[in-house]
Amino acid sequence: MDFKKIIPHLIALGVLLVVATAFFAPNAFSGKVLPQSDNVRAGGMSTEIHQYIKQDGHAPLWTNSAFGGMPSFQIYTTPQGNLTKPFLKTLFLWADYTSLWAQVFVAMFCMYLLLGAFKTDWRVAIFGAVAYGITTYNMDILEAGHSTKMMALAMTPGVLAGVIWAFNGRLLLGGGLTALFLAMQIYANHVQITYYTLLLVGVYFLVQFIDAIRHQAFASWGKAFAISSLAILLGFGSNLSKLWPTYEYGQETIRGGSELSSKAAQGNGLNKDYAFGYSYGVTESFTLLVPHFAGGGANESYKNTSLYKTLTTKYRDQVPAEQAGRQVGGLMYSGAEGVGTAIYFGAIVCFLFLLGAVLVPGSPKWWLVSSALLMVSISWAGRFFLNHLFYDYLPMFNKFRALSMALGLGQLCFAALAALGLQKLVDPDITVERKRRALGIASAATTLLLLMAWGMSGASEQALEALAKTPDLLANLRDDHAAWVRSDVLRSFGLVLIAAALIWYYLQGSLKAGVLVGALAFFALADQWMVCGRTISSDMYQVKKSALATPPEADYDKQIKADPDPHYRVLDLARGSLTGNATSSYFHKSMSGYHAAKLQRYQEMIDSFLNPNMLAGNLPIAGMFNCKYIVSPKGEVIKNPNASGHAWFVRHFDVVATGDAELQALKKLNPKDSAVLEQSYAGPLQGLNIQYDSANIIELTKYHPDKMEYEYSAKTEQLALFPEVYYPPAKGWKTYINGQPAADFMKANYAIRAMRLPAGQNMKLEMRFEPRSWYVGENLSFFASALTLLLFFGGLFWWFRGHGMEDPNRLSDVERKVTTRPARPVPPPPPAKGKVAPKGKRGG
Repeated sequence: MDFKKIIPHLIALGVLLVVATAFFAPNAFSGKVLPQSDNVRAGGMSTEIHQYIKQDGHAPLWTNSAFGGMPSFQIYTTPQGNLTKPFLKTLFLWADYTSLWAQVFVAMFCMYLLLGAFKTDWRVAIFGAVAYGITTYNMDILEAGHSTKMMALAMTPGVLAGVIWAFNGRLLLGGGLTALFLAMQIYANHVQITYYTLLLVGVYFLVQFIDAIRHQAFASWGKAFAISSLAILLGFGSNLSKLWPTYEYGQETIRGGSELSSKAAQGNGLNKDYAFGYSYGVTESFTLLVPHFAGGGANESYKNTSLYKTLTTKYRDQVPAEQAGRQVGGLMYSGAEGVGTAIYFGAIVCFLFLLGAVLVPGSPKWWLVSSALLMVSISWAGRFFLNHLFYDYLPMFNKFRALSMALGLGQLCFAALAALGLQKLVDPDITVERKRRALGIASAATTLLLLMAWGMSGASEQALEALAKTPDLLANLRDDHAAWVRSDVLRSFGLVLIAAALIWYYLQGSLKAGVLVGALAFFALADQWMVCGRTISSDMYQVKKSALATPPEADYDKQIKADPDPHYRVLDLARGSLTGNATSSYFHKSMSGYHAAKLQRYQEMIDSFLNPNMLAGNLPIAGMFNCKYIVSPKGEVIKNPNASGHAWFVRHFDVVATGDAELQALKKLNPKDSAVLEQSYAGPLQGLNIQYDSANIIELTKYHPDKMEYEYSAKTEQLALFPEVYYPPAKGWKTYINGQPAADFMKANYAIRAMRLPAGQNMKLEMRFEPRSWYVGENLSFFASALTLLLFFGGLFWWFRGHGMEDPNRLSDVERKVTTRPARPVPPPPPAKGKVAPKGKRGG
């Protein structure tokens, strides 16, 4: 092996590591972390799971610590079947997956791989890698604690690199790389990013197919398509113990269907308004080039604005100082949905993207341009007509919300084409004239966009309306907003001017190619470094122990936990809404939580009965879930007299035709005495005639999230109700009476479990959560991941055995001269017959 060809790659990795650790220095060198709100919520949701990991050595598959109960594999799992886990740990340099520097380093490393697949120079690949890693979108999700999203985004270029290598003739190596990175990306457990990744792969397949038609290369396209498709199947197969249960669960959630007729129109997916929430505005997309075009981000400082100064002086009695910053931030923002920070791709990156769109030939350009436009337009959600078609017809598109996250993939496309454009600038096979023409077009287009941004800037109508009665604040807002936008327009123009000047001097022969690439990389990094600092600043870091510490236990938590029976539920309104409060799960089995895919039936119970505005008249419904304590918004503990207990027998039941009727019947139902069942679930009750006897008893004798054991005695058949959220038995819950399989439980009272129990004394009833999808999925994951590793290492061996490593140096300072062979001399025509050639002029 030629180590001279390895050294540049080692230098590149060292540079990327230095960039990542330097930007996140407090995290990398001092162990400090950001106070990431989503990770704090995740800690609450997984509290019970981690308790049983310590006890059993593995995670339970169900938890009762949030939303009245849900599968725990949607929160935290410990699957063993995926053999790519050690490679994921190695990829992250054995750091914690939530380490900021490690996540960004992996993103840059994978982008370096992708650009290597495009055969760029290693220094150009550094430029593109940094342009993908140090970006405001990444900072936004890292600050919020969206760790799984960042992990998935980090590995996206690795998946794409494998596909590109496969289509470039490295079938086994490309297939193995695709399978490995996709297996690791899916393991990170952010399905929406994986979905967008596969959209990019699909666009690449299409562009390559069009290219195959043009060049009559169907055989090579077919081979690459087949190996890439197989690799994708292996990547999914390696995670079947995650994906199969998730698919089953998804059908029961707000991303699935509903039994209510009012929701039938939305079909099997999210409501369109909900799905299209948290999107980006069309004109707001100027922030890709001008960061402050739509105002500032949530974490920026506004103390230097005149609006802030006026609020904190003239209006200090009306606006507390601690709220002034947030108020100014809200007023300054003129975008669509209040995304955490402005998504800025970088002025130099945008400029080089446009240059690449002119200069890069063939399918790579068309793939990256079309993919970039697709991802940016997806982020517009309902503001772009194609997204309505995608929602209606593109499989699984309606399962996702917060479509603004497609901008993370848009950043990838911009950075990749910018790097390819830079590579073509130093390509000796492209004439200087063509490069100058591309420079002129890119400069003109970027300048035009900046002029448009200058002219279109302005505060939002809502902000102007809110300040209509305070002329001084209104004037402050207009002045501040205009000053911010114009300052950043000039800033972006200055950066583009620097980049264009550097390229011009290079084309004049006054600058070496290596200096050009290094200078552009430096200015692009410096640009993003400063803008990203608006989102994550050094003073935001905290000592890890304090930042990740369990939130403090409130006095009312201690009061509730004095109850000797630990198996009750708490509805805590003091810490926020039922769908946004995961803190209570640190201390109790909670009725609230925080999760993007809540069970549909439970969400409908929240909407119909457990909403704080309705709760006072619906305490029996809360009690149906054995909600024993309610905490008022002021922190007062209210004991619910309607708490049902762990299980109970009812006196009678009613059967209704539809889910609508079942939900409606709850308004007048006493759950302790009666049950109501939808007809489609009530088949097992046929012929049951309840003979209620107060001497009948049923009680919980042993608790485990995956295995709940009861003992009961009844002289006749009875209908028992359980305060546990209904989840279809076919998807995991099995019941046993005296150790023998029993009939499945049913859905009653719209959201809880009911079971017909035979007569008997001291009968043992067990409910075990044993989802076939998990256990079979683990075995299939093991097999698929073993094939993934075999394909990857086989591809590495096969390729390097026959080809070795390519030279990573691909910069040139001069245009390659086109040379032609001198024309062969043409002999004079032979003399005509009978004539003698003149002396001295014979052809010879």
